[in-house]
Order: sequence, then C-alpha cells, then structure tokens
Amino acid sequence: MKENAKRIVNRSLAAILAAALLLTLAACSGTKLPAGFDEKTVKEAATKFLDYLTAGEYDSGMDMMSEVMAAALSKEDLTAIMEDLDRQVGAFKEYKSIAVVGQTSQGVEYATAVVVASYEKRNVTYTVVFNADMEIDGFYLR
Repeated sequence: MKENAKRIVNRSLAAILAAALLLTLAACSGTKLPAGFDEKTVKEAATKFLDYLTAGEYDSGMDMMSEVMAAALSKEDLTAIMEDLDRQVGAFKEYKSIAVVGQTSQGVEYATAVVVASYEKRNVTYTVVFNADMEIDGFYLR
C-alpha cells in the first residue's frame, strides 16, 4: 500500500512539474507587449534597475518599485539578496540578452523583461515586471 501511495505522489509531482514547465514556456513565448508599453523603454528601464543593483545603489533601485513591490521586498532584503549573489557570481561582465514580453494577470497588463547577465563565475537570469506606470511590480532571479 505504501508503494502505491508513493507512485501516486510521484505521478502528481510529475504532473505539477510538467504543468509548471508548460506555463513557463507559454509565458515566454513572445506575447506582444500591451498597448502603452514600448520595447526599447522597457529594456532600458530593466537594465537601469539592474545597473543600480549591481552598483549597490539600492535606494535608487527601490525608487523604481511600485508601493506594493517595495512593501513586499524591503531595502534590507534586497541588499542581502544582492550582496549574497555578488559573493556567489563575482563581478558583473555584461548583459548577454534581453527579451521583452507582455502578460496579463487578473485583468492587469504588464511588460516583462527577461535579462541574462554574465558574471565572472556564471550567468544570472533576471525577470523584471513593469506595470503600466513603468514601476517594477515583480523581480525574480535565478
């Protein structure tokens, strides 16, 4: 009976992972930017934000965030994340690629920049989500 339960759990986990992968691929499939967003402006804002973080100018980075985002990610947490990342990946070298896509969540349209940055030890992929006011509403890295 225990072995059967393990198989069910493993199948469920596999199904969840497959669904998450499909959703991720669909989100990155090149959806057009919503009206009001400009690809060049989104790319420039994303790199400006990441330049601030790379330079340790966390106040400037926080100033680019929406109130909701700033409440969810404190300056102290952002500083700790970026300083830990700096220790792991070394010095920034260059932006390797920047892709911009549109997305809609709960009826609200966003522009998402996916930025691959090269560092001494490895690459880091940043995802920066902008609302219609070009404020950052999401920030992820891996």
